[in-house]
Amino acid sequence: MTTTPIKVLVIEDDEYSRDALAHLLCAEGYDAESATDGESGYTRAREIKPDIIVLDLSLPGIDGKQVINMVRHDDILKSVPILVITGQDDSVAKATLNLGADAYLTKPIEFDDLTIAISNLNKQSSAAILR
Repeated sequence: MTTTPIKVLVIEDDEYSRDALAHLLCAEGYDAESATDGESGYTRAREIKPDIIVLDLSLPGIDGKQVINMVRHDDILKSVPILVITGQDDSVAKATLNLGADAYLTKPIEFDDLTIAISNLNKQSSAAILR
């Protein structure tokens, strides 16, 4: 029996970080896609309905905090776990949990920490669906 890979949408404006994250996630067996800003990321999320959104806070135009708000008020996406990644200090990152993010990592991130966080969020999301 084959399992469907976890679909991850990486929303990150830094090209190097975005490409590296998507490439590494694909190499680990995830179905990873990416977007360069908040607006295109939100649009892409509605199209592909990812299992997890990995979201940078500092985005041009619609920033990460606004994306969290949009996702949490969207009937299609509101239950999708959001993992925030940010170079801002820990207190800013923690504050995103009050906005509706499910977890956060501060940059520079270790890839193992990222995959563990994604796996944990996916398990929590799957368990909630089964209830």
